[in-house]
Amino acid sequence: MEGFEHLGFLIQFEDKGSDGDFLSQAAPIFANSDPDMPAVPVPASQVLGWLLQNIASSLEHVTEKNPAKENGPPSGSDQDVVKASPSVRSPCFIEGVSKSSYVKQASDLKNSSLKVINCHDSVIYILAPLRYATIYGCSDATIVLGAVGKAVRVEHCERVHVIIAAKRVCIANCRECVFFLGVNHRPLIVGDNHKLQVAPYNTYYSRLEEHMTEVGIEATINRWDDTLELGMIDPHNSLSHPAGVSDAQAESATRLDPDHFTKFLIPNWLEGESTGSTKDNPFPLTDPCLTSQQKNVNALSPTDEEEV
Repeated sequence: MEGFEHLGFLIQFEDKGSDGDFLSQAAPIFANSDPDMPAVPVPASQVLGWLLQNIASSLEHVTEKNPAKENGPPSGSDQDVVKASPSVRSPCFIEGVSKSSYVKQASDLKNSSLKVINCHDSVIYILAPLRYATIYGCSDATIVLGAVGKAVRVEHCERVHVIIAAKRVCIANCRECVFFLGVNHRPLIVGDNHKLQVAPYNTYYSRLEEHMTEVGIEATINRWDDTLELGMIDPHNSLSHPAGVSDAQAESATRLDPDHFTKFLIPNWLEGESTGSTKDNPFPLTDPCLTSQQKNVNALSPTDEEEV
């Protein structure tokens, strides 16, 4: 409990009516929030789940809450502070795309955050640098996110292929999705997930490395397969957690079979007149994935006899 209260130095709930002295006062899971009285015991897994849920949801709103720096450039100690202005505080929404292709370039986006919501049976390309991105409620789609410097949250999606270059990614309550990741930190998996697969990042576009540098993503570090499963399945969800079944640990993701790994090609015409220096996937691949990718390339290349 003492360690939990120490987290109050890092986590504050300004909208909970708390003075910030005790983190437990902001947590509804504690029946007794009076710091002068003995704390009511609560399972550590429940506390952890509550913390993760609040941290993940707050990532989507950090851009709106952080005020702009008023004087001078940021110092080395505050490079992660998001500089907000009235034109970029509200996220850009891509909503309800169905049975079509959709493209957003850097020149199309004036916001530092983006939300892709309720898109189905589509291919969506976001070829731009961002701070935050959310993918929510999508199904049977392929979504490409160019470079996200802070965090991506993918939630309540089904049968979606997501290609992400980002600092961090959080996956929650998704089913039968495949994630092709280029991430600098461990992917976080929380909630009720089923049949998730992860694989290395598998695409590129001409300005990808330029955008990665702009938002601070390192291509030499990719922790795509070092997933971290946290939290318990919601015991109140009767579909995933029938009555009489004890709490179950969140389901982990499996590695995609290397034989199914292939390069995802972004058509050149999508970039218009935009040109950059990236000629290939900047993230390193495992040997099995490289072998599979080369085999697929060879299968698509014409033989000498066919050329003649």
